[in-house]
Amino acid sequence: MKKQNNKILMIATTPFFADRGCSIRVLDSYLRLKKENNKIQLLTYNLGRDIDGLNISRTIRIPFYKNTSPGFNIFKPIADFFILINTIRLCKRNVFDYIYAHTFEAALIGLVAKKFFKLPVVFDAQGSLVGELASHGTIKGGSFISSILEKIEKYIVLNCDEIVTSTEGLKDFFAKKFGRVNKITAIKDFPNKTLFNSKVKKIKLDMPDNKIIVGYLGGLQPYKGVDYLLDAIPYIDNKFHFLIMGYPLEHVEKRLKELKVEDRVTLTGKVPYEKAGGYLKNLDVAVSPKLLGASGEANAKLYIYKYLELKNIVCFDIEENRKILGKNGIFVSEQTPESLAKAINNVKK
Repeated sequence: MKKQNNKILMIATTPFFADRGCSIRVLDSYLRLKKENNKIQLLTYNLGRDIDGLNISRTIRIPFYKNTSPGFNIFKPIADFFILINTIRLCKRNVFDYIYAHTFEAALIGLVAKKFFKLPVVFDAQGSLVGELASHGTIKGGSFISSILEKIEKYIVLNCDEIVTSTEGLKDFFAKKFGRVNKITAIKDFPNKTLFNSKVKKIKLDMPDNKIIVGYLGGLQPYKGVDYLLDAIPYIDNKFHFLIMGYPLEHVEKRLKELKVEDRVTLTGKVPYEKAGGYLKNLDVAVSPKLLGASGEANAKLYIYKYLELKNIVCFDIEENRKILGKNGIFVSEQTPESLAKAINNVKK
């Protein structure tokens, strides 16, 4: 497929814009394709906020579906059904050159549309379908449902005309797991340099003075690794204060109370993407406690920390993390809260 001057139907079966990783990937790919003189129509859920300059079509509102957090939702299949209906409707009314699909559900909908309209499908993948659902706790690895979903994943990976992955690791995973080696390209999750750079001004927050600020920005679900950071707090010197930015808050608030460390932590809730750099500029220590699975998913948060030139970036000693940070990271070899705490305690302001 030619790179420029295409009319593209981009399908994103996710709330957009929702100030989290998947939405950022959708936005970045939209802007990248637009920069190449393509015309894009983005089809997504009726959840999230509009972004200036984007041509967005949305499904009808789904009653009771209001949660923009990642993971499975019982109303999501209903929303996906309306995405399929809208896809067919848009393809009937417009002449598109190809479909660009974010998420496995979107790719499957794209493959359905391909049967009727003979449109090529480009699939932008951020991880493994089975791996993601297992990490969210939706399914158990090795279960009967897992084996069925793995067959669906294989079908999607092998039948899309082109695949774009967020990491080289995911590209290698698809090659080893499903034998997909042709027309597959890795385009990494590089942050928007206008929002994340060394000159971004700090947005001052209400936190204790004369403390070393340790922070994390991202999803607060357990599979993001946030429990490693929370459970490390009791082992960390009182000269440190913690700034935890993201959502949902319920799990984190409960865990902090159990650990009796609520007074040592500032919680912001959801942070607007456009302001994230200013919030992060408060940090003396930036932490990424995520454990990356075998499917080679990305850790785009580290690019954000790196582009802002944050001084002390602490993460687990994983190949993907070392590729991003090089010699500029503080790498924790043992994947335990105690080891994470030790690394943070050794940081000097």
